[in-house]
Amino acid sequence: MTDVSREAPPNSKTPAEIQPSAFVKRAMSVLSTGCALLAVAAVLDLAVRAALRLDLRWDTFMYHLPFAALRGGLRIPYEMNDTMAARYQGFPPLPHLLQGLLWRLTGSVNATGVVNYLAFAAFLAYCHIALRARFWLVGLIALTAPMVLIHTTVSYVDLFGNSLLAIGISTCLYLYLFPQRFSQAILLCGLGGLVGAAWSKYQLTPVVALVWILLLCVTLRRSSGEVCRPRRAVLLLVAAALLAALPYLKNFALYRNPFWPIRLPIMAKSFPYSTDLDLIVGDRSLQRPPPLKDYSQFGLFVHSLFEINHPTHYDSRPRWIIDQGNAWIAFRMGGFWGVGVVVFLAVTMIMLAAQGRKAGAVASIVIVGVLCFVAILPQSHELRYYQFIPLSWAAAIGILFDPLKRKAPMGALALLIIVTGLFLYMVHENRVHYLVSRTDYAAAAREWGVTPWWDKLERGQKYCVVDMMPVGILLTGPTMSEFSIFDRSREALCPSGTTVITKAGVRSRDSRSPGSTAGPVPAPSAGVAELLLAESVRHYQAGRFQECIETATRSAGLKPNSAAAFNNIGICAANLKRWDDAIRNTQVALRLDPNFQLAKNNLAWMQRELARARATKAN
Repeated sequence: MTDVSREAPPNSKTPAEIQPSAFVKRAMSVLSTGCALLAVAAVLDLAVRAALRLDLRWDTFMYHLPFAALRGGLRIPYEMNDTMAARYQGFPPLPHLLQGLLWRLTGSVNATGVVNYLAFAAFLAYCHIALRARFWLVGLIALTAPMVLIHTTVSYVDLFGNSLLAIGISTCLYLYLFPQRFSQAILLCGLGGLVGAAWSKYQLTPVVALVWILLLCVTLRRSSGEVCRPRRAVLLLVAAALLAALPYLKNFALYRNPFWPIRLPIMAKSFPYSTDLDLIVGDRSLQRPPPLKDYSQFGLFVHSLFEINHPTHYDSRPRWIIDQGNAWIAFRMGGFWGVGVVVFLAVTMIMLAAQGRKAGAVASIVIVGVLCFVAILPQSHELRYYQFIPLSWAAAIGILFDPLKRKAPMGALALLIIVTGLFLYMVHENRVHYLVSRTDYAAAAREWGVTPWWDKLERGQKYCVVDMMPVGILLTGPTMSEFSIFDRSREALCPSGTTVITKAGVRSRDSRSPGSTAGPVPAPSAGVAELLLAESVRHYQAGRFQECIETATRSAGLKPNSAAAFNNIGICAANLKRWDDAIRNTQVALRLDPNFQLAKNNLAWMQRELARARATKAN
């Protein structure tokens, strides 16, 4: 790492420096050592907890493990639930890819819970080595935010992308405050963090774009005589932007929606989406605290960030949990601890002002602007998606600590006392999240009540698990290799020749297989039409548009009043640029169901694309 700054000789001091008294020096040394030991102990504890503990949450088994197994190329006889297939096709792949690779390398499913921890550790290491921010100070401040602490040891992948984004944000701040330390290596690390964040989580993409713009401004602000020439730096920024955009360009090329299968919160009518997989918007009132359901998104964010009126104790759960569910006014809200938010935001602003009036004022305004930008994003009140916020103020305070210690030793000592006190209080409040205990795959299966099912299944048999989410992947057996499992939301989607498993029990044989005697056979036309419709959706998701049209047409022939079948024909024809067929079939879908919103959106998009194509041809 090249540093072109001109540092003062060890025995000299600049006019801004204040020589601390012997007492302050000793107190600073003792407290710094104590803080370092606390941080090391906490980080080691979390490392052991992450390695030994398999998270038992619903999302872990519904899609995190299935996605990781597919991304990592593990040979598990499990086909994921049909409701998850489009998410797998569209969601950014990086965190689940790393989960799968670690799982494959170690042979343990518990490795999927280590990815967040590794990203967090990489963030601390980068701050310490590249940005001259003491890792122990950054770590103590970051772990004071309960949501960060909780997510270091779980299979959810929110902290992974946020840690990478925090690397990009802290790089931008560092290069702005210390332009004389600009280097290509630091710029590359910051850009790598932004690219990794874009490849990790849809919710982070707008913030990645904003930070990229800020980093571009910081780069252009430098003089031409630095280590990394401006032209080369701009080329690196452009290359990083293109690399970050690859998953979204792929989605647009395959599905005409860069955020497939999500319905975009803006310009929703311009892009196709899957209503069954509408993860971000859906019924927004269901993802908001009931008392605040009429609040604006900005107001919800403010309430969430500062934990306004949030309870400080629950009888049935810890004060903070992984997603802040199971609450009333704090439902899906909070997680950064309101007191910590106020203290650390204020400390950041004060330290920026102490660093330099003009630069500090500009940086403070930008920080407030970024927070306001985040506040208007969808789900901004669900702070687990935006953990880069406490990570970023932790990095900022760490970067500014050494300059503060030179200019105001007593202020630096007071800061360490405050940080230590807040951290220790949060350790007490969140002690359950530091407990180390072993939870492996077998324990997870017992917890979800799956082990009794294994005795009822036969090796070599193919089973279709119907509406038993999320335990489908656990039914593959004690070593995840004994039984072949097809996970489906409805029985009509089960492959032919499979034995059906429902909550009521195991059927001797699927009624559609040869020689079947089990259960009533569904009405042929309705049952087959539904099955064909689901098959057409899978063809569409895989980009097999002609097969999608053929299958949906067969479904419509069996069930002529199926608006969904004609809508599927229309959207697949549109992907093949057969605009007249696409519009005609989508209009049929709307005649059958005038309230079919997805068909309305698709029709509007098709008409715009057809007009654009005709205009291009005319020119």
